[in-house]
Parts: sequence; structure tokens; C-alpha cells
Amino acid sequence: MLEFTYRRIKVPLPGMELGHVNAYLLDCGDGYALVDVGLATYDAAVGLLKGLREAGVPPSRITRVFVTHYHADHITLLQLLSQLTSADYYIGEAELKAVGSNFDEFLANLFSEFARQGAPTALLEEAKRVAPMVRFRKAFEDIWQLEWKGVRDGEQLPCGLKAMWTPGHTPGHIVYVAKGGAFTGDHVLPKITPNISYWYKIEGYDPLGEYLKSLAKTKGLGVGYPAHGDAMFDLDARIDEILRHHEERLAEVEAILADGPMTAYEVARRIKWDVGPFDQLDVYNKFFAIGEALSHLVHLEFRGRARSMEHNGIVYWSRA
Repeated sequence: MLEFTYRRIKVPLPGMELGHVNAYLLDCGDGYALVDVGLATYDAAVGLLKGLREAGVPPSRITRVFVTHYHADHITLLQLLSQLTSADYYIGEAELKAVGSNFDEFLANLFSEFARQGAPTALLEEAKRVAPMVRFRKAFEDIWQLEWKGVRDGEQLPCGLKAMWTPGHTPGHIVYVAKGGAFTGDHVLPKITPNISYWYKIEGYDPLGEYLKSLAKTKGLGVGYPAHGDAMFDLDARIDEILRHHEERLAEVEAILADGPMTAYEVARRIKWDVGPFDQLDVYNKFFAIGEALSHLVHLEFRGRARSMEHNGIVYWSRA
């Protein structure tokens, strides 16, 4: 892998707690590349174009875009950028199979699974109105029509990058590794623990288990350049912190189950979330909290420490 130089462009995320997403501009010699692009909003578009202008790089010189994962704040601004340049677009192969192949089916399965896990109908209806995948549906429809290059684990890529498949936050999340560092997307973040949710029932799929394995896999890469926040100069130490967090959360969820069978929604309401009590969260964070609780329940079941039982279309969880 080649030495690389990069420039960080903070692309605004209006209305979102994270504030911005980092788009990394790379000089590839035969053109420029971006790692992630941003959200399909006016503020984000102005932010990205301003950052490119300050770097002296017109959009037409962007010849490659490497997307870490499919979430709206990382990918949907391609709706605009693809009109300004002809580029090669790279994304994890598993993202194309799990999401891009049938967007409607993915959404339907997602909300259906949360209903099975006890989420109230009113909460789900509100979530459908505010969820980024719904609000930015047109942008998603447009970008999935682009000619994507599906990236495989270990694949050598242009611009001196190597792909590392890191499932967990999404099925096909990719960390792009360079010499001395890695663009970690939402796989490892400096201040918050990435949301690890369970999307819908897939036989043998344990998203938290996959994530924990992926974290171990990303040790020893050097400096971490995340999608949100500043560079992590001790990436391995941050990974250890996140591993400890999930072990503590697993113990907390297992202790909650001692009070008898309950739904994932009921478990989520009892977890001590860092951002505050469940009932005080906005609908967006409630949805994430249910998914996070569910991923821990599923992982406990894979470990033989919890079990699930479905009754009248609702799943109940208890200690094994």
C-alpha cells in the first residue's frame, strides 16, 4: 500500500446530533477520491463543494468514491455529485446484496421485525416518517441506480487502499486501510459507540457477534480516521474501550431478563442509556435503542445465555 495524503472535509449534518460527517479527499495521482460524501441536503451540498473548492479540486476531478456503508449521511449526497462528475463508486458487496438489491423489501422487513419485537404501532408509524431511509428515499432510489463496484474483504483498491470487511454497524460496512492508518467509517468512533442493531430475522445472523469479531480484526491498523469526530491516534485503545462497553451491556441485559419473559422493546426501556432514559429519547433514538437491545439479546442467545419464544406474533425473551 502507498503512503497517502488526505484532506478532511466536514460536511454538515443539519438537524442531527453528530453535527457533521467527515468526507476524506485523497490525491490518487490520476485524479482524486472521496471516502464518504454526506447527506442529500442543501447545507451538506454547500459544505462539500466549499471544501473541494478550498482544496483546489473541482468536482469533475473526483474519479473515485469509496463509501464505508449505506447509511444516508454517508452516501445520499452522491445524488448530486454523480451529476457533476463521472466516477467509479465502491461499496461493500454485502451492502449491495442486503439493501441495494431490494430497497422496498429491506424496509418492509425492518419495520415488520421491530413489530415482532414488541415496538408499539404508534412508535413505528412515527419512525417511518422520520427515518433517514424513508425521508431520503428518492436519493436512495437514484444512487442505487449507479454502477457500483462491490468491494470484497481484502481486496486491493486504487489510491493505495485495501478493503477490510467489518460487518456489525451494517451488513457490508467497509474500513478502507492505507499505510499507517485506516478510514474507519462508523465502525470505530472516538466519542460514541456505534449503533449495532438487529435488522430482521436472518437464520444464523448475529450482528453484535460479527461486530465484536470485526473490532478485533481492526487492531494494529495505526491511526483511525472516523466518519464522525477527530482522528484516533490510539485506535487499539479505543477498540478495547468499545469491547468493554459491550461486555458491560450484555451483562446488564442478562440481568434485566431475570425479571421474566419480556419483549426487546421492554428490555430497551429498562437499559440505562448514556443519552438518557428511554422514554425521554426522540423517536429516532428510541428506534436505535430497540435495535441495539435486540442485537444484544440475539448475541446472548447465540452464547446460550438467553432464549426467545414467539407467541401470537410477538417475540419474548428470557434468561436461558
